[in-house]
Amino acid sequence: METAATHYYMPHYKAGASVRWGQRDETISHVVVRRYALTVYLVGHDAPVMPESLQLAPTAFRLTRAPEAG
Repeated sequence: METAATHYYMPHYKAGASVRWGQRDETISHVVVRRYALTVYLVGHDAPVMPESLQLAPTAFRLTRAPEAG
């Protein structure tokens, strides 16, 4: 039996994260999920940005429970 992958990689949009938008480096102010759509607000910009237009290094997520230390 094959085991499922224990790590998945995807962008993690969160406040304070550095992103690339076009030719500029920007910082995420906050993220809003509304009506099944994710929008990202950047520091110093009033209008939201769609996450597809941002470049963000993927973060590794572990889908199995890690044993507790101790």
